[in-house]
Amino acid sequence: MKINMQRWAEDIIAAKDVKILPILFFPCLEGNGKKIIEVVNNSQAQFENMKGIIDKYPKMIGAMTGMDLTTEAETFGCDVHFSEIEAPRTINEIVKDRESAESLKIPSIESGRGTIFVKAAELASKDITDRPTFGGMLGPFSLAAVLMGLETTLKSLKKDPDTVKILLDKCTEYLINYAKAFKEAGANGILLAEPTAGLLSPKQCEEFSSYYVKKIVDAVQDEYFFVVLHNCGQTKKMVESMLGTGAKGYHFGNAVDMVDIISQIPPRVLVFGNIDPSRVLSHGSTELVKTETLNLLEKMKPYPHFILSSGCDLPPGVPIENLDAFFQALEEFNKSNH
Repeated sequence: MKINMQRWAEDIIAAKDVKILPILFFPCLEGNGKKIIEVVNNSQAQFENMKGIIDKYPKMIGAMTGMDLTTEAETFGCDVHFSEIEAPRTINEIVKDRESAESLKIPSIESGRGTIFVKAAELASKDITDRPTFGGMLGPFSLAAVLMGLETTLKSLKKDPDTVKILLDKCTEYLINYAKAFKEAGANGILLAEPTAGLLSPKQCEEFSSYYVKKIVDAVQDEYFFVVLHNCGQTKKMVESMLGTGAKGYHFGNAVDMVDIISQIPPRVLVFGNIDPSRVLSHGSTELVKTETLNLLEKMKPYPHFILSSGCDLPPGVPIENLDAFFQALEEFNKSNH
């Protein structure tokens, strides 16, 4: 469904009520009669879970594909471990040195499981027509760190940055094609997850992440297609670099105080965050979920461009009663502020 995403953002900012869009997929599988292995390998099953989430939580302002952050690395050649109880994970690195970086082939979108997520987004965009559909993607530096291994990548930033940049160029070219596939399939935007960039210094973030993210944004973002950049690290000093990517939305993790972040972001730019997905939503009581959510909402009162979200992708096993409490807290807050 074609949606003017610029107008969508403006309507959110102008609304009296705070809106909500957690990164929610895996915790709802059991309630929708699905299994992890099924939804990451079958477009129809993935779409049905997306639709089930919207049916259960109609206040969600968007539908989102699953955030399986192994699909891109698997397409490049990494091996992936699948489980019934946890999200897929990669189990090896394939870039060892300059030679292997230079010889690495940029895969076709058609060659991996990315097509499953693109098709799920297509099905959702045709069926869920009252709100946008977002595809989930891994960001360029985070993908490079999977392909090379995190420890090797971080060491190479100083010892051999040119090899990292060779790899980043290839990751970015693939991710541009992936984002274009989502766009052509009818999705209204992407959530670009760049969590590993949270480990970088502000200068490194600019050189090894934001520069490449901007290439993706420039290639696909327009009035009808919206890029949300996610970074769940210590981003207080990275906000300027992140804004330089030109993305129209920014999603932050619970490692930061949202006041420190949102005060740096222009009031016409959407900001998402940042209830702790582990301590609060996965392992906390319903009372803790409500307390933490209401506290955050109170702090965000001066910022109409704020959207309530989880601090990161919600893992399998988050109790449904905690998700219910999360949404209920927002409903109570909105009612009390009319």
